[in-house]
Amino acid sequence: MEQSNDAREDSGRFVGNLSRRTRSGSRVWSNAEKGRAVFESMKPGTRVCDVAKRYGIHAQQLTAWRGQARKGQIALVSDETSDFVTIEVSDPAIGRRDMAPVDIFIGKVTVRLDADASSTRIAEIATALERCA
Repeated sequence: MEQSNDAREDSGRFVGNLSRRTRSGSRVWSNAEKGRAVFESMKPGTRVCDVAKRYGIHAQQLTAWRGQARKGQIALVSDETSDFVTIEVSDPAIGRRDMAPVDIFIGKVTVRLDADASSTRIAEIATALERCA
């Protein structure tokens, strides 16, 4: 792979970035860059073609990355600060037969799990919902 300089000189300042390219000239995107583009494209009211245009790629490429993210092959990356979800986990050795179902509320979404759901599974679902909210 070769290094390509996509920068322009403007009043002596560096504008742009160095990007990796293959010998054929195709740009090599890092997983972080892909994750950031996918995250932006999944925001409510955002069109894939608009995000693709900002990144200088075809909408089909971004759609393929979104599919990879759904399969867990690309992690979503956000530059925004996010709110943390507080999760209290009790000792899993304690029996839960007489306990009520677990309800997770994030925004307008409510997920109800059986009382015997593991604390790990509850944490996974809460984290996934928080990312999508």
